[in-house]
Amino acid sequence: MIKLKRFIPLIFLTIILVSCFGKHEKEQKTLLTVITGNVKNIDVYPNTKEFTVDILDFRGKKTTFKDSIKSDGTFKIKFDLYKTQDLNVNPIVGKIIASPGDSIHLEIDFKDIGNIHFSGDKQKSNSDLYKYLNSNYCVFKFRNSETRKIEISSYKHFCDSIKMIAEQKRQEFITEINPSPEIRNWTKDYINISYQKSLLYYPFYIGYKSKVTYNNLDIPSDYYNFLENIEKDFSDSIINTDIYGLINIYTGNFARRTITDTTLTNKDYYSKLMNAIIDNHKQSYFKQLLIGYRFYQHLNQNDLDFFTDNKMLLEKNVFDPSILIPLNNYYHELQKQIKNPEISSKATLSKLDGTAGESLIDSILSQNKGKVIYMDFWATWCGPCKAEMPNSKKLKQKLVGENIEFVYVCVDSNEEQWKLSISQMQLDGQHYFTDKKQSGSIRNAFNIKGIPYYMLINKNGDIVESGNYLRPMNSETIEKIEKLLNEE
Repeated sequence: MIKLKRFIPLIFLTIILVSCFGKHEKEQKTLLTVITGNVKNIDVYPNTKEFTVDILDFRGKKTTFKDSIKSDGTFKIKFDLYKTQDLNVNPIVGKIIASPGDSIHLEIDFKDIGNIHFSGDKQKSNSDLYKYLNSNYCVFKFRNSETRKIEISSYKHFCDSIKMIAEQKRQEFITEINPSPEIRNWTKDYINISYQKSLLYYPFYIGYKSKVTYNNLDIPSDYYNFLENIEKDFSDSIINTDIYGLINIYTGNFARRTITDTTLTNKDYYSKLMNAIIDNHKQSYFKQLLIGYRFYQHLNQNDLDFFTDNKMLLEKNVFDPSILIPLNNYYHELQKQIKNPEISSKATLSKLDGTAGESLIDSILSQNKGKVIYMDFWATWCGPCKAEMPNSKKLKQKLVGENIEFVYVCVDSNEEQWKLSISQMQLDGQHYFTDKKQSGSIRNAFNIKGIPYYMLINKNGDIVESGNYLRPMNSETIEKIEKLLNEE
């Protein structure tokens, strides 16, 4: 009987993995996580009608669940989770910790919004997290106005000193509160993630500021020592979702330090990068995130072949359902979108309904009916955006006489700077300036997280592809445009 009990967790894990990688119609079954609340004195904030739960997955994609506040002050929100992680409850509450199947209750008084009372599952963890995030224990900054002026080596020393202070504060918190193991891990990750993101970002900031390429920067030989055995720095049992931002910048840095051959084709480069990630990292949730993120990047470029061709590699190295399930779901979503771009386009454009950006996009589409549209979202303050404009000119010249329009949509910028930039760049095409409200609604509708961002629209007005990777003069971009031009 004892031996059978030992095998039960293994059997359960096997069931999870089989369901994730079996036929896609067999969906992963999970226990719903439930957050309930009781709000007192709701008349204090009469315009607050609902509570929301924002869940971030490893792709950086936020999914929002909500429920209205009933007349008796109660609300109830249900959703799926695949691993213990932090999520955001709004308004007022902020970050909380939840696991799959948890039932968490919140007592909220609008007359005393500084005190949230937790009960149900994770009662102590959430009380502890609330105390940490609403106290001086979590206050530290690795970047400020002064750090922008110091050299890379000095910045490393500065970050080390700030990290030491943050860890001392954390230890004081542990001594005073005696938090749950979950919160000990979460707060440790909170400090390490902030520290590492700052150090990884800084050389790129200095390079951009001084107009020096990364390879020509004067980076001390010991600068990246903090990345040794990086897998040990983070918990495998709880997700601090700030790590998703670290994964992005770490992958780029790792590639620059690992792959120096500039003659590789894209396919060989990405294959070498994947192998380097697998070979140079020990088994951990961090390593699984790195691999999963690479698969997501390929899917985000509509490269479904990479996913299918390397699925065995994914199965061999990634086991966590918080990575596998979103990846598989995204793959099947893309399959449907590619098969029917019209439906996909309508679903995307429907997000603009009733927003400030709706009339602008409608105008662009109606003005260019029957034409292929290459749309470029940029900003006057965005160096990479401007750096691509000469290539955009070349692409436009290459396609002179073809049934295509080049549309440039400026977001989050000053109108006078926009006019000046267009004059300086001498860039033909259709130019549109968006105000703050239009910029926000367009970013949200098209899920634009970084610029430059490009969009390909076919002759029927359907958005067939979009992303940061569709850069002008990129051979794959040109091939995609030519394919759309040749479609009847």
